[in-house]
Amino acid sequence: MALSIYPGDEVFVDDGKDIVAHIRSANLRQVNIFVEDSGDFTLPRDAVKWADNGKVVLFCKKIPIQMRAVIGHLHGEKYEEAE
Repeated sequence: MALSIYPGDEVFVDDGKDIVAHIRSANLRQVNIFVEDSGDFTLPRDAVKWADNGKVVLFCKKIPIQMRAVIGHLHGEKYEEAE
């Protein structure tokens, strides 16, 4: 079953607590994500753990180190150490 991901959907990391970004666009191979004050990141579609009803959750381990550092900084957590 394909995950439904749309522009504007909120993006969370594994724990699902805080919004870390928004979807810019998505296709069958990748998702383009906008992180406020940091810009766009392109991730492979398999980085998405699940998506439903405007909420997209990413696997932390599949997020690039640069993006983990940025979202960790934004939310006071160190996602870059979650491996």
